[in-house]
Amino acid sequence: MDIINIGRIISEKRKAKGITQEELANYLGISKPAVSKWESGQSYPDILFLPVLASYFNSSVDELIGYEPMMSKEEVRKLYRRLAEDFSKKSFEEVYEECEGYLKKYFSCWYLQYRIGLLYLNHCALAGTPEKTQEILDRAVDIFLVVERSCEEVSLAKQAMQMKAYCYICQQKPAEAIEVLESLNESIIQTESLLVKAYQLKGDRDKAMEYLQGSAVNCLNILLGCSTDFFQLYADDPERMDKYYEIFIKLADIFEVEQMSPGGLYSIYLTAAAIYVLQDRKEKALEVLEKYADLAKRNAVKEFEIHGNQIFDRLESYLKTIDIETVAPRSSEVIWRDIKNILSENPAFKPLEGEPRFQMIVRSLKEVWKQK
Repeated sequence: MDIINIGRIISEKRKAKGITQEELANYLGISKPAVSKWESGQSYPDILFLPVLASYFNSSVDELIGYEPMMSKEEVRKLYRRLAEDFSKKSFEEVYEECEGYLKKYFSCWYLQYRIGLLYLNHCALAGTPEKTQEILDRAVDIFLVVERSCEEVSLAKQAMQMKAYCYICQQKPAEAIEVLESLNESIIQTESLLVKAYQLKGDRDKAMEYLQGSAVNCLNILLGCSTDFFQLYADDPERMDKYYEIFIKLADIFEVEQMSPGGLYSIYLTAAAIYVLQDRKEKALEVLEKYADLAKRNAVKEFEIHGNQIFDRLESYLKTIDIETVAPRSSEVIWRDIKNILSENPAFKPLEGEPRFQMIVRSLKEVWKQK
């Protein structure tokens, strides 16, 4: 619903400027009671005063009148999916300008602002040059900062802070990321685990099972997400590296992660292979990259979307309960383009270019791409 809040905005801006109602009235050439009625909501300024007031307070007319158009979460998600698809098909600048238009139009719709920030973060590599990529990341940081400071929804504000920190990591700014993340480093009991117990006490077994499975999947994703950091931090210890790789792959197999969402497995295989190349263990690297290519072949006709499996058969019900996005943050075309090109474009795999097995893997990925 669109709400006009001009009286409140005038009052706030007047006080911020440090002037009285009488001083504002004298500037406009009207009576003090007129300003008082505006601020109390008893009347509105004449339309001719709006540009004068906006200029005086250094704001836009929309901001002055407190015009706050909103979009529902579902509308925002549909828009996000459409814009993500556009980033894969249209010029980056064209889609970027459209996004900026939405940011201006819906400047107080914090969920939309947050999702546009995610769009920039997930598609900045398409900007064209390293310099432009950094500019887009800077813009994403600005957006997340506004959401963090302005949004009254605590969980969304915290997510914005986390994404701001991730932007800093992408920009090779560890000190800034650490400062943000350490301020969020709180010991929190998982809400889902408490809900499981509460629903059990209530006698609602189905709901308890939904939250139990959701909690387990969240923990599993966090653990698997640590895998690439384990590989990188133990790159100088081949024996430990092998052990961790074996553990994480077995964990993914045990819980049938590929059937739920194979996206994270690509990162596990790629990072492990890159470390094996670094360790000058080419045979091991090629073995892992063959698994990477096989994963791509098996999932060539599937969308990048979260599904339940035989172990977590209530996962989809849980995801609907918590109102979360289940599709990938980038379009399938962009993701598959990365899957196809990462081996040939990543300098980490350059030592393998002369290997016939590596060349065969690259060709097989191109064949998978043709199926898309």
